[in-house]
Amino acid sequence: MTVLLVEGITDVNLVRYIYAQLDERFDFYDFIAPTRGSKSKVITFRNKKHPNFQIINLKGQDNLLFTLKEILKPDENNIAKIAIISDADKDFEASKQSVMKAIEKSTIDSNKFSTFLTPNNSELGNLETLLLSSLDIAKIPQLQCFQEYKKCLTNSIEEIEKRAIDKHEVEAYIKFSAKPRNRNQAQFSFIDTNGDTGLWDLSREEFSPIIKFVQSVFI
Repeated sequence: MTVLLVEGITDVNLVRYIYAQLDERFDFYDFIAPTRGSKSKVITFRNKKHPNFQIINLKGQDNLLFTLKEILKPDENNIAKIAIISDADKDFEASKQSVMKAIEKSTIDSNKFSTFLTPNNSELGNLETLLLSSLDIAKIPQLQCFQEYKKCLTNSIEEIEKRAIDKHEVEAYIKFSAKPRNRNQAQFSFIDTNGDTGLWDLSREEFSPIIKFVQSVFI
């Protein structure tokens, strides 16, 4: 079995989006969402075509150790690969060490693991950093407008969290796109009921590191 752990639902859907373009046999909807209303501490997306593939939404990095010890450790003999995508946030080395400590405490064979820190496994940031870095802000009207709003926020509010601003900038891009999908959350911005939204271009070099990582997990 191959298991990929991610921090949240937007990460899940980005991975599904990348996965669907790795091979013509793969599809975004191969990974089946759990029954609506599930109150599980974490959420497992199982693959209907390839039962050995799973994506687990940790619903927060704090649930990493719990998931490794309580869910994956008992089934370790049936697991060949465990991949983890986590945010680098403000301190790359601290974030990396946090993941490595969880792996060590799980007592699962460390050779089964591979890890990736968003945005690109080398710089500070998170998923929103990656998404924004792929956009040509100068050519997107709503993001040009947003720059003034962002400047006002950062100048007016002390210690404002950059991640919160980045999240709202991504939402502004989605909500006011040329072909609005009546969505304003990143989790819905890859695929909707009409198919590919066209909002994200995976051919952009900014996506290359995470695409290579996902490919190494599922191919």
